[in-house]
This record gives sequence, C-alpha cells and structure tokens, in this order.
Amino acid sequence: MKYLVFWGLASISTLLVQGQNDIEINSLNDKRLIHVLNSSELLDENRDFYLGVRIYAIDNGTASAGFASSEVSHSLLFAITEFDEQPKQSLFEVGPFLNPKFLAWGHQDEQTKEFSIEHGLAKNRQVLYFKASIDAIVEIK
Repeated sequence: MKYLVFWGLASISTLLVQGQNDIEINSLNDKRLIHVLNSSELLDENRDFYLGVRIYAIDNGTASAGFASSEVSHSLLFAITEFDEQPKQSLFEVGPFLNPKFLAWGHQDEQTKEFSIEHGLAKNRQVLYFKASIDAIVEIK
C-alpha cells in the first residue's frame, strides 16, 4: 500500500513539474525601465508590518548637473508598498539632486515614514526632510 501511494504521488508531482516547463523569454524595449534597472542604487530601505519604503538613486546622465566638469545629477525613486495579500504599491520620482546621501529615518507610524536626504556641492550641502505614505511623498519644511 505504501508503494502504491508513493508511486501515485510521484506520478502526480511529475505531471505538475512537466506542466511548468513552458517558460517564456521576452526582450523588453522600454528604455526608461532598462536605464532604471541597470543604473539604480539602493540608498536605504525601511520595512515593517504595515509599510515598506525603498529609496533608490538613479543618475540623470553625463553633464546633467549643468557644470563644465560633466558632473551627474541624480533623481531619487521612492518605491512604497503596503503588506497585504494584494498590497497597494506606488512609485515616486523626486529630483534632481547633486550627490544625494540618505541620512536617517525619523518619525514612523503605520501610515507614514519620515526621513532626511542630504545633497549639494561639498561646500554647500543641504538637508531636506520628507514624509512618505502610500499615496504621496511630501517635503517637510
């Protein structure tokens, strides 16, 4: 009886695995998506039971900072997700920034997370404060 059950389960699992062999490989041509996925750098992330925030920096291309030195500016991408069976997710782009650096997480609750970003030239760095929720990124002044 044990052998019959074993062979029955083995046959079913073989059928299930064989049904998964039809994979697709597609080439994507979305230039913006290609650039973001190849150029993004994760600066920081904060995840808990209710809300997750990931902060990515992407370069805006050579000389995008507007200086003769060909310095690059960056945009920051904020990927925000709730945690649920069907989580609400959002993505925001903010910038441009010169040499952005994530500093710290501030006040947090179930619906929002606050954080600070430093940016600018070496001699004139500025700190900006933001509040993130699933629906918006807001600068705190």
